[in-house]
Amino acid sequence: MNIEITSVNIAFNNGLPNGVNVNFFAHQDVNQNINLNGYIPLSMEEYSTVASEVDALKELVKDKVVVAIIGETEDK
Repeated sequence: MNIEITSVNIAFNNGLPNGVNVNFFAHQDVNQNINLNGYIPLSMEEYSTVASEVDALKELVKDKVVVAIIGETEDK
C-alpha cells in the first residue's frame, strides 16, 4: 500500500493541543484500482516520535489504517 500524507493538522481541545489528525491518500498498486483516503488521529506522543521522519509517519499511518480495516493482528 502506497501512502501519501496530504496534511497534518493539530487538534485542539479548550485551546490546548490534544492530538494530530494526519490526512492521507493511499492506493494499492500502480494501476490505482484500490484507493483510500481519510485521516488518522494520533496522540501528541505518537506524533512526536515520527514528526521529523516522513517515512516513519507513513508507516504509522499505514499500520493504523490496516488495524482500522481488519482489526488487530495476532503477530503484532
